[in-house]
Amino acid sequence: MDLLKKSVNKLLEAFGDMARLSPKAENAFLSTLEKRQVAKKELLQKEGTICNDVYFVEEGIARTFYYRDGKDITYWIAAENEFVGAMGSFFSRKPSNKLVETLEDCILWVFNYHKLEKLYASMHELEHMGRAFANYGITLLEEKFDKSHFLSARQRYAILLEKNPTVLQRVPLGMIASYLGITQETLSRIRSRN
Repeated sequence: MDLLKKSVNKLLEAFGDMARLSPKAENAFLSTLEKRQVAKKELLQKEGTICNDVYFVEEGIARTFYYRDGKDITYWIAAENEFVGAMGSFFSRKPSNKLVETLEDCILWVFNYHKLEKLYASMHELEHMGRAFANYGITLLEEKFDKSHFLSARQRYAILLEKNPTVLQRVPLGMIASYLGITQETLSRIRSRN
């Protein structure tokens, strides 16, 4: 349990004051999580299904993507201490057009929707944390929207490198370009000027 607490500490920190849990609530919450070792290129979420699991990446890298006009569009890239999943579907309980796959061998902590809902119903303190988790997800999506609409390609690239400097060595450039909403040629030009 101590290793789990250490691994999920970043998650609890992300919620800040909203997720200050008593030891009893924290242990109940941590007991619902499942640690999973997953091989590279494993599909964690299929298109057209409801997302029941969101993943916290302890080790490795994964992405959320979808297809548009036959093209593979990378929507989200998550490395260590970040979440990955079809968040909209997880919270709305509607089928998703998104897929989730691992890009490296990963160690993931699985947050299962049904286990969490059962837990929220049993403890008011954890229900509060569940709202904080939903707010956290919404905040991440709004930040991504703002970056894609109000920042230049060069600025989006700089933020990605600041957030995860090893991403260029770990993720194919085509996926990075897709994630940034630019062509691979534009990404190459930006990289050559840095």
